[in-house]
Amino acid sequence: MKPLAPSVARVHVGRQPLFDDARVVRAYELLFRSQAASTAAGGDPGDAATTTVILNTFTAFGLEALVGDGRAFVNLTRPFIVGELPVPFAPTNAVLELLETVPVDDDVVAGVRRLRSAGFAVALDDFLWSQQDRLRLLGEVDVVKVDISQVPHGELADTVERLRAHDVELVAERVEDAEDLERCRALGFELFQGYHLLRPETLSATALNPDRLAGLELLRRLAEPDLSMLDIERLVQRDAALTYRVLAATNAAATGSRRRLESVRDALVMLGTQRLQAWVMLLVASDAGAGREAQLTAAVTRARTCELLAPARGVRPDVAFTAGLVSRLDIVLGVGTGELLELLHLSDELHRALVEGAGPLGELLTAVRHCEGDGSPVGPGLVGEDVAAACVAAMAWATAAVPEPTVPRGPHGPRVPGGRTMAG
Repeated sequence: MKPLAPSVARVHVGRQPLFDDARVVRAYELLFRSQAASTAAGGDPGDAATTTVILNTFTAFGLEALVGDGRAFVNLTRPFIVGELPVPFAPTNAVLELLETVPVDDDVVAGVRRLRSAGFAVALDDFLWSQQDRLRLLGEVDVVKVDISQVPHGELADTVERLRAHDVELVAERVEDAEDLERCRALGFELFQGYHLLRPETLSATALNPDRLAGLELLRRLAEPDLSMLDIERLVQRDAALTYRVLAATNAAATGSRRRLESVRDALVMLGTQRLQAWVMLLVASDAGAGREAQLTAAVTRARTCELLAPARGVRPDVAFTAGLVSRLDIVLGVGTGELLELLHLSDELHRALVEGAGPLGELLTAVRHCEGDGSPVGPGLVGEDVAAACVAAMAWATAAVPEPTVPRGPHGPRVPGGRTMAG
């Protein structure tokens, strides 16, 4: 099977801040946006919109870039609440917001309990006492958001007083003017959100979208009980976008202090099969944009070349593959190397190799760039003919239809033309 070409697209996420009583931003609500020019409040409540917000937030922008040290309020539709669709990110700093359009039944109550037992905070959006089915969740949630424009002026104080009987944080939504803000502060709301404080803004970034067939094949293979970590690694590496998204998603799955990534295999181990399946499910369900196939093929070719040459420099092949891929993704995505490295949270070795060309890994990258024609010297310990042979083999893997994502194998791994083998 030929390595499948992913696509490059501009993606967007809306965010609106939630302020405390001192007008300090404590959280952001993340909103679906289909285009950069959109600044309207709210968002499409559909499952596809929720999927898009999650993917863009955690694997295109990075959560910290959007909310800093604050919390992220993420709107969820029924399938995410009841477990039909996965919530693949860690509960740290996340508040799962149950949309007002979701009817509350036994399955929803059980889903909320399951998510809270996993460590997530849960919020009720647009709460009204008249919605009888939602009353049963008051003992199951952490946050209640009240759209003050939906509550008659004379009933807001009673609404707050009755909610005080429950151990919940209160958020005033639709704070449209100074009078609204002062009234809500006097009533004891903890957080405030609305146009008077700040309108939603839309942020944009460039993202890689994996080919859907690549994701489907990975999902199918992940169901096999005897699939090895090496098999999973090879399946992920077939698609440059899938590789990038896995690296980025690892940060979303992390809790507490994060260990810096050294390779795709490192990321896969940290994610685990269950979270990997969850992220790939959402990626398969999402839409892809227009492609830059030539640039992506070049990135995969460089990654494969580095992998094949790694033993000659005493470098781990999986680390070399990751370095080669990331070294070209700045061009594909149109972002600076520093920004890319910050998002992916890579190891010091990869940082030095990519930024300074230092160490055996940096020398390996320099040699491969020379093979690609940028005039860099091949470097010590590498024979020009061997580098060229590895480049040719990598091009064949990246561009030709082959049954497996490898060059011909020797008894101990893929064989580079010229007789050397790479340990698997």
